[in-house]
Amino acid sequence: MEDLLPIGAFSRATLISANTLRAYHESGLLEPAAVDQRTGYRGYRVGQLGDAAVIRELRALDVPLAGIRAVLAARDPAVTRRVLAEQRQRVLDHQAHLEQVLRATDELLADPGAVTPAEVTERTLPPIIAFTITREVREEQFAEFLGEAYTLLDADADADAVASGPWGALFPVEYHDEAAPVTAYVPAEQGDTVLPGGRFAVAEFVGPYRSMSAVYRALGAWLAGTGLTIAGQVRERYLTGPGDGIPEEHFRTEICWPVHTLEN
Repeated sequence: MEDLLPIGAFSRATLISANTLRAYHESGLLEPAAVDQRTGYRGYRVGQLGDAAVIRELRALDVPLAGIRAVLAARDPAVTRRVLAEQRQRVLDHQAHLEQVLRATDELLADPGAVTPAEVTERTLPPIIAFTITREVREEQFAEFLGEAYTLLDADADADAVASGPWGALFPVEYHDEAAPVTAYVPAEQGDTVLPGGRFAVAEFVGPYRSMSAVYRALGAWLAGTGLTIAGQVRERYLTGPGDGIPEEHFRTEICWPVHTLEN
């Protein structure tokens, strides 16, 4: 085929590195028009220069590969506008997160010794009878998982199983970057699980969930030097939240760490 460009020339013409072009080939985003079975050399048609230009522009905007695939497959301005609108929202969300991080960082740098003004108390909490759902999820999946789980659990907690307290969730003792088991629960007199009671360190947080780390720091600061350690799954109790029709700045969450004395 006379209009084929070897990968080197195609790379120069598109300002996309050969390594990146190979990665696009492997992902199915931009496949060469021909691959020499003997040498593995890739060749691209002149008509693919346009696709490469679209890919380069969208990648410069950090549009995910799935969005770029949708744009190339549809070749429809409406699809392109939708993909770009979705990316714009992701950028705005990321900007809001960065601003929150900057505020928190400024506060910590201004007074490194100050952890948080949150008050921590030690309480004895009773066992909780509840319906539960457990799934392995990552931190960024918590909200989606809990929303789905509470919808299912609410259906279980019907008129014959009256709710007896705020909904909540259980998290592992140690924090995990990877997926880890999280349990959503809805208290109910006839639930299928008994969550253990006992000795807890408790702190209440008011505000959006994304800012809750301050209270975890407060609990850690309180725990240091007490001779206690975390004894089991950490419990979050959502006293008020998304279902209460209030701004997230007024969400109230109670964080409960089960504790016991360190063994020597």
